Amino acid sequence: MDYKQCLLMLFFLKYQFSLCSILYELRPPIFTMSKQDFRQIYFYEFKLGRSAAQTARNINVVWGEGSISECTVQRWFQKFRVGDFDLEDKEGRGRPSIVDHDHLRALVEDNPRKTTRDFAKEVSVDHSTIVRHLEQIGKVKKLDTWVPHELTQSQKHRRFEICNSLLLRYQNEPFLNRIVTCDEKWIQYDNRRRSGQWLDKDEAPKHFAKPSLHPKKVMVTVGWSTAGVIHYSFLYTGETITAETYCQEIDKMHRKLQNLCPALVNRKGPILLHDNARPHIAMPTLRKLQELKYETLPHPPHSADLSPTDFHLFRHLDNFLRGKNFRDRSETENAFREFIESLNKDFLETGIRMLLTRWQLCVDNDGTYFE
Repeated sequence: MDYKQCLLMLFFLKYQFSLCSILYELRPPIFTMSKQDFRQIYFYEFKLGRSAAQTARNINVVWGEGSISECTVQRWFQKFRVGDFDLEDKEGRGRPSIVDHDHLRALVEDNPRKTTRDFAKEVSVDHSTIVRHLEQIGKVKKLDTWVPHELTQSQKHRRFEICNSLLLRYQNEPFLNRIVTCDEKWIQYDNRRRSGQWLDKDEAPKHFAKPSLHPKKVMVTVGWSTAGVIHYSFLYTGETITAETYCQEIDKMHRKLQNLCPALVNRKGPILLHDNARPHIAMPTLRKLQELKYETLPHPPHSADLSPTDFHLFRHLDNFLRGKNFRDRSETENAFREFIESLNKDFLETGIRMLLTRWQLCVDNDGTYFE
């Protein structure tokens, strides 16, 4: 169809549109419009510069309310805007895609927290269309990942420096078998969590007591290495870890380590890996470690992901305790002992050797959290 023919057709459609408006005022419509007829009117109105909303109103006035939806007109107008004036359905494909994937991807990456309905409103299509096209461009909805701390740039830099230096040191001097690591943890009496129940339709769910704001719990201190669990002890009720009590635990662990690995204590010397909690870096603790001739492995702040006690031992302990409920302190302590007795040497070696992978991940991610 050449340019002149197009003008003639548009002129005819305009005349037809006006005539139909008059006929509708006189009597109900005596003929029906096909999809192809409506699409020609969409194109005509688009060329006149009218909006999709105005076009939809005009058509519904003439052919009856509900003849077409504004959303349908918007889809065809968007198709015309990208230069596609084909009014036919593509064979075997249904309605052609009218969402620009590059534009949609840019919208999502500009603000990935928006809802699919927000994107649908911006692109002027219905919600289900946006969901389908998001899948086509490979976008999926994922929940945020909680991290231990919002790291500053200097903290990221510090994590990068320490992990990189430890990797370089390991290349020249494998030292993982010299590492002794320790930490503290609260163990709660009640480790149950609220969960769903499979019941009959008319069966009421079982009651579950709401957890106390101040649950009963026991604090345990544990020290271990690739050779095994060296020492653990429970604090008395009301007692907390101070520099003084921590030094006492270090002393106990050191005496047991002398029996377990005398060659390590008397020759190369242990390397202590612990976090930067206040009792761990207090002056009495530093003097005690100097007295025992312990080297302290550098450990960046806010880095539980680089502590094998946190990412390995305590994580498996949480899994072991999940769903269990203890009546008193004795049962809680016995459960921890049962967990320790279930560990084998391979499990503990794996936890220490995972440090190499985690140091490398930290370096590869420029010091940011990697899980």
